[in-house]
Amino acid sequence: MNTILIIVSIALFTFQTLALKIAKTNNLRERLLINTGFTFIASLGMLIYGLFNPSVFEISDKTILLGILFGFIFALTIIFYNLAIASGPLSYTVFYFSASMIIPAMAGIIGFSEPLKVTSIVAVLLFLAAFYFINISPNETETKTSATKKWALFCVLTFLCNGALAVIQKLHQYQMESTQSSGLMFVGFVCATVFYGISYIVILISEKKSGKVSLKKEQAVFITNLIPMVLLALTSLIGNLLLTYLSGLIESSYLFPLVQGSVIVAITLLSVAFYKEKISTFGKIGIGLGIVAIVIINF
Repeated sequence: MNTILIIVSIALFTFQTLALKIAKTNNLRERLLINTGFTFIASLGMLIYGLFNPSVFEISDKTILLGILFGFIFALTIIFYNLAIASGPLSYTVFYFSASMIIPAMAGIIGFSEPLKVTSIVAVLLFLAAFYFINISPNETETKTSATKKWALFCVLTFLCNGALAVIQKLHQYQMESTQSSGLMFVGFVCATVFYGISYIVILISEKKSGKVSLKKEQAVFITNLIPMVLLALTSLIGNLLLTYLSGLIESSYLFPLVQGSVIVAITLLSVAFYKEKISTFGKIGIGLGIVAIVIINF
């Protein structure tokens, strides 16, 4: 059963990335609007689900505290990731984001007394190599040495925040003995909605005073991105629910590298199949390394 749930999680996070790809935004303000929308839809979905399943609202103090922390860091992760992409080379930015799987993998071994397996170490190293080769561009003229200090800071913050999310999920399930995963997501997405909403309103008021934005344009952006927001809400909510639940049953050094590594390989293949993107020699090497890593980590 766990294997099926892992496969479903990989599929959901893959479609989450595709939903982000079809969202049409031009700046940070519009991204915050879309993020507010999809986290609100996810929160509303959990609220409606709770009406039929009251256990969703059986939330302990620990779940509330960790849920608030999860929501805050979830919101920061997406913001820092967007800012990093906008201020530096994409290939290295994606590498930092993907490499964050090291944090929960090591936290599982050091903080939760999970066994250190040679296969997990080899698989993590192969996944890191795969991420690098998949995201490197043979025509890339920018390098890490030309990156600004601001971009480097955003990349480090993205790396830390994305890795911290997985640690919070693992910590919650460890402390709650694999219960209240729904409560964690409910509190988390509500808090993310509040954080995104406040940030959006602050920027909107600021830019409206300078005449850079109108409410009609904001309404048009919202309506245009309604389908991506619904898709993001469904995939983010259900995917994180499953990952939180699985983190209480499966070793972090196995779960998070497998899920994130498989997602990157899947996205690359889907980009070729549906968006007709060409795979460079580096990309083919990366896919090959990713497949080998998936095989090794399952031994």
